[in-house]
Amino acid sequence: MNEASKPSRILVISDSLHTLPKAVESLNASGHHITYVHALTPWNDLPGAEKQALQEADAIVMGRVMGIDAAALALAPNLRVIALHTSGSDNVDLAAASERGILVTNVKGVNAEQCAEFAMGLMLDVVRQIRRGDQAIRAGLWVERTQTSMDVVGSTVGVIGLGQIAQAFVVRARAFGTRILVYTRTHDSALAQQLGFEYASLDQVLQQADIVCLFAALNEHTRHMIGARELALMKPSAYLVNIARGELIDEAALIDALQNGRIAGAGIDVFETEPLFDSPLFALDNVVLTPHQAGLTIGGKTGAAVRAAHNALEVLRGGIPKDAINAAAASTASEAAATP
Repeated sequence: MNEASKPSRILVISDSLHTLPKAVESLNASGHHITYVHALTPWNDLPGAEKQALQEADAIVMGRVMGIDAAALALAPNLRVIALHTSGSDNVDLAAASERGILVTNVKGVNAEQCAEFAMGLMLDVVRQIRRGDQAIRAGLWVERTQTSMDVVGSTVGVIGLGQIAQAFVVRARAFGTRILVYTRTHDSALAQQLGFEYASLDQVLQQADIVCLFAALNEHTRHMIGARELALMKPSAYLVNIARGELIDEAALIDALQNGRIAGAGIDVFETEPLFDSPLFALDNVVLTPHQAGLTIGGKTGAAVRAAHNALEVLRGGIPKDAINAAAASTASEAAATP
């Protein structure tokens, strides 16, 4: 450490990191001053002492705290790094962070296997009507609500996006005897042959798939990529599964499609507004809803938190982590430090 000469100040804003001993140990052993906020609190809403810790922070380790824009960043004038223990970074204004010389890191791929297995579980739950069967038997209805379901074996599964989670999902879905169609902007024929899938256009995926699964990253091109037009292309017997980002789907259009039987059902782990405490989705029995929990296994959470902590500590040592999303921001910070 230049760490060794003068401890830095690290602020942890997370609803889970403090419960993960390996992550806490890695931070506490660093010799820096650590302040914990045990909730995903927006920076503007932090109370007095915690707002002061934000103002003094050299590093912030956090989960998906929303609304980290230029105004929020101005509340942390000493900040050098935002280390996310999530795979996405759409909650942070990267341009504003880069302009201030703040490195932003994430932990993309750290829980790919866990998210892929959850996507499989959510898909099987909604398609094979597992939740509906549970509700029926508890209500004394036996099979009245679940007399039949679509076959997963022999079905066509559409995969939108082909990152590490999607690739891990394809391996699992292929084991169920499915045909896999993939929509992504970059094609790799060797990977397609290795994993056993076919590339297709977005419209082709939507039109042909019995089950459509979303794994795309959220950006200006993918926001609301599934709207009323796209849902209308799907088969009335098809299902939609989303564990990626809620904003990929026009939620109002999805609700309308589900209410009117334009698609058979959906399994949704992510929503346009989170946390979700009220929604027309709650009244529908053709959806399975979960609270953004795809990656929330003990191993997944621990791996993500430890890696985020290491990313923050590496920046405080003067390094640039391989997880840096905006590595060029380091030169901005250096130029600012050299300015008299």
